[in-house]
Amino acid sequence: MEIRHHNIVYIRDFSEIGGVETFTYELVKKYHNLDIAVVYKTANPKQLERVAKYCKTYQHVDQKIICDVAIINYDITIIKYIDEKAKIYQVVHGDYENSAYQWAPPTHDRITEYIAVTKHIEESFKRITGTNNVWQSYNPLTIEDKPFLTLVSATRLSKIKGVERMRKLSETLDARGINYIWYVFTNSFDMLNKPNIIFMKNRLDVYKWISKADYLVQLSDTEACSYSINEALYRNVPVIVTPLPYLEEIGVKDGINAYIMNFDCSNIDYIVDNIENKPVFKFKKLEDKYKNILVKSKSKFMEEKKVEEKLVKVRALATYKANGINDSTLNRIPETGEVFEVPESRAKILLGENKYNLKFVELVEQIETAKKEIEKETAAKKPTKAKKNAKK
Repeated sequence: MEIRHHNIVYIRDFSEIGGVETFTYELVKKYHNLDIAVVYKTANPKQLERVAKYCKTYQHVDQKIICDVAIINYDITIIKYIDEKAKIYQVVHGDYENSAYQWAPPTHDRITEYIAVTKHIEESFKRITGTNNVWQSYNPLTIEDKPFLTLVSATRLSKIKGVERMRKLSETLDARGINYIWYVFTNSFDMLNKPNIIFMKNRLDVYKWISKADYLVQLSDTEACSYSINEALYRNVPVIVTPLPYLEEIGVKDGINAYIMNFDCSNIDYIVDNIENKPVFKFKKLEDKYKNILVKSKSKFMEEKKVEEKLVKVRALATYKANGINDSTLNRIPETGEVFEVPESRAKILLGENKYNLKFVELVEQIETAKKEIEKETAAKKPTKAKKNAKK
């Protein structure tokens, strides 16, 4: 049996991840209107599935390949099966002059021309092989602008917290082909095991993810007044929730700032049908009344803290800008040379005791003291001039 197409793209091992795999996919995606097919030896099922949307695919088991153009990669053993009249192009994906490659680049007399993925690779390949039938072409790449939803949940995974509803929602989203990622912050183990759900260790700053999310998801049996729901609404992030009795009281309305899923999930299709229509709203924050019972007074703790922790002047180094890091005291990236005050404990962190092992500031007081010491030493070394009319 023969494999017969005008254009053939050959990849030996269509692995789960890899640059050659992406090249093959992008090539057939861009040129799928031509008579083109992919031939492989082994293939990851998911890789094969996405390529099969654009062209025919064939597992090679010694068939003759009849084509006008064959584009191959690193495996030249396929050449003996390719029709002698075909033009064979080998794509050079690696820099064989680099020490990472402990082998010579594969070459063959039947290869019509070599295609280098950059100009650097073109020159490198010419040097190392001594061949001149090399030209450069960047890899094909077409960008798809598909809606991408980010969901966030911060919850225990138990029946009362709606773990089975979460499972059903993810399964329905997957079945519909909705493009989403779902971050679940929890101290529970992974009970969902879904490809688009990422389990995150529980942390105290989940609000950072909530503020960037498209939806906060909380599908509990019961909640008195969920903090995670409120944290999302206060940031004008819509929520996907169950019909908890208090929600209407605080201003949660289906289709306005939320999508409300029935406890039995009977309207899950409605949720998924509308999930890409993200509500835009401005939520009225809830008012607490504790100011009515707390005695008006000045915080001794804060006053003691100010006395206990001395503030020191620091000068910002270029490290902030070089790494694009905000200073938590200023809540922005400081200008290089900018002077500001921080507590001594914070100064230690900025001076190098941090997770980056970088020095972000220098102490202004130390610099000024050092300057004064240098000035004193310089003055002491200068010879004193003899006074006029001094007595001999």
